[in-house]
Amino acid sequence: MKNNKNKFGLNSLKKQFPTDDACLEFIFSTLHSKKCSCGGEYHKVSGRKKYQCSKCRFQIAPTAGTIFHKSDTPLSLWFYAILVFSNAKSGISAKQMQSNLEVTYKCAYRILKHIREALKQDDKQLRGDVEVDTALWGGRGNAGKNNENLSAVIAKKAVIIAGVERGGRIKAEVVEDAGGYVMKDFIQRNVATKATSLITDNSVVYKSSDKTHDRYSVNHSKREFVRGDIHINTIETFFAHLKRSIRGTFKNVSNQKLQSYLDSFVFHYNNRHSDKARFEVLLGALLHASK
Repeated sequence: MKNNKNKFGLNSLKKQFPTDDACLEFIFSTLHSKKCSCGGEYHKVSGRKKYQCSKCRFQIAPTAGTIFHKSDTPLSLWFYAILVFSNAKSGISAKQMQSNLEVTYKCAYRILKHIREALKQDDKQLRGDVEVDTALWGGRGNAGKNNENLSAVIAKKAVIIAGVERGGRIKAEVVEDAGGYVMKDFIQRNVATKATSLITDNSVVYKSSDKTHDRYSVNHSKREFVRGDIHINTIETFFAHLKRSIRGTFKNVSNQKLQSYLDSFVFHYNNRHSDKARFEVLLGALLHASK
């Protein structure tokens, strides 16, 4: 049986990063040059997380300014936590990470918090066939027998707008409401106008986009879900996975922290084709993220 070059698990991690020094060497090589400007060469200082120039004796701490700086958690354990997060496509809770790493809950929560904060979405616009839809999340309350309290219940929910390229990337944001102005702003910022087809449902919030985008829609109110290539099944599948994962893994996420969790699901979706590449992208993002 052939090894899949796109897979990256614990055995692969141990081969590439067997010790804390191997992890530190990777961090140094990624962020710095082994050659010093004085003409000397940097070498690891024995027993310390530092490198020193062989000529001018200048020292560099590779973890300075990164999320690993002043952390008592061994680098090899950090890298293992990054691997676990990278391969957890349905998310991983701090409680589960605590069990996996055999650390305190506070330590596990801190590690996950730093990882999620490094996964900000980029500004690159979506192109091609782009599906856009909204979803409601969270909130508490009972709408009542005749839905007399429905508006109050809906008001407590978070609103998510997402757009996805078929076969490509996704972008998703927690927004203040699902009105036309908010939708127009999301589409103008995140969806290109040239060589792009915008695919939506028949909601009136998309009407203003008809002036800037070639838009096609399906009418869900008339139970029209697919018409040839016109459907929003891709984005609805993402929302379904998001909701099942949050309920199954985290049980609940507050509206204030939802964007951070949403960013991590977007990251996994956009890097879904290769475990190895996803781990490398995640590790690179963490190394360049300011503490």
